[in-house]
Amino acid sequence: MCIVCQVRWMVQQRELRRPKREGGVLRHAPRQSSAPAFPDPLFKEQWYLNGGAADGLDMNVGYAWRKGYTGKGIVITILDDGIQPNHPDLAQNYDPAASTDINGNDTDPTPQDNGDNKHGTRCAGEVAAVAYNRYCGVGIAYNASIGGVRMLDGLVNDAVEAQALSFNPHHIDIYSASWGPEDDGKTVDGPGPLARRAFINGVTNGRGGKGSIFIWASGNGGRHTDSCNCDGYANSIFTISISSATQGGYKPWYLEECSSTLASTYSSGTPGKDKSVATVDMDVQLRPDHICTVDHTGTSASAPLAAGMCALALEANSHLTWRDMQHLIVMTSRSQPLEKEEGWIVNG
Repeated sequence: MCIVCQVRWMVQQRELRRPKREGGVLRHAPRQSSAPAFPDPLFKEQWYLNGGAADGLDMNVGYAWRKGYTGKGIVITILDDGIQPNHPDLAQNYDPAASTDINGNDTDPTPQDNGDNKHGTRCAGEVAAVAYNRYCGVGIAYNASIGGVRMLDGLVNDAVEAQALSFNPHHIDIYSASWGPEDDGKTVDGPGPLARRAFINGVTNGRGGKGSIFIWASGNGGRHTDSCNCDGYANSIFTISISSATQGGYKPWYLEECSSTLASTYSSGTPGKDKSVATVDMDVQLRPDHICTVDHTGTSASAPLAAGMCALALEANSHLTWRDMQHLIVMTSRSQPLEKEEGWIVNG
C-alpha cells in the first residue's frame, strides 16, 4: 500500500520574518477622568487611563469599571515571544489553558531570558495586570484570564502561525497579536494557506460558533511610508486592525496610514514630548526595579489596549459575535481626540 498516495496536500515550510511592532478612534471623555483611584504604583503613569492625554482625555474605560466590568470570565491570549507566568502582577490572572510554547514544543510560555523577549509580557500586562496591589499598574481588563503563546522566539513559518492562531479556540475568546511582515515600505506579505485556514476556522467555530476575536497591531512603518494595506494580517477581514495616537492627540511618526485600520488607541509619540505606555516587564529574577516599565511603544502597545476593551464588552454581553465586535467598535469610536489632524471625512 502506498502511504504517499494518501497525502492530499503538502507545502514546503519556509522561515518568515515577523518583527514585533514596538517603536478606537478614541472615545471622548470629560476633563476629569472617570477612572477609579488605584493604589498600584504605576497607575499615575497610565495617562491613557486616568485623563492624562491632551484635553483631559483617556480611553474612557473608567465608566465600564464603575459599572463592574473588569474582564472577569473572559480569556485573552498574547501571540508573541511568550509571557512570564510568575510575574507578580500577572500570576493571579495567568491561565495555563490559554498558554503554550510552540517554539519549545511544551506548555510553558516563559520566554528565553536574553533581553529581547519581553514584548509579549509587556502586552499581557496592558490587558490583565492585577489591580489593587503593589506592583506596576492595572490592566484594562484586570480580572480577565491571560495566557501567552510563545511562537516568535524561534523559527516562524506558516505552520507555526496557524498553530498559534488555532490554539484552544473554544476556551480563548480574544487573540492579540503585535507583529507582522517587515515594516520597510517594500514588503507585501500576509498569512499563508495554513494561517488563512486558521483564521477562517476561528471565526467560524471559535467561542462555540460566535467566532474568535483577533486583534492586530497595524504596523510601525511610517518612517518608510509603509502602508498597512500591504500587510495581509492587518488587512484581513477576520482581524481588528488597531493603530495609534499620541498623548498629544496626533498621529505618531511610526503610524502607517491605510483603509484597513478599524480604530486607534493611545500609544507612544515623540520621545521627550509624549509619554509611552506603562506596563509590566519581564525579569525572570523578579528584581523589584526591573519588573515594570513606562517605555512600551508603537502599535504593539495599542493592540493590547483594544484587546482589553473588547474583553470588557464581552463580559457585558457574551453573545457578541466576531462581526458584532467589529460593528460595535465602528459605531462607538469617535474622532474628537484626533481632530487636531486634518482630513476627516464621513464615508458611505
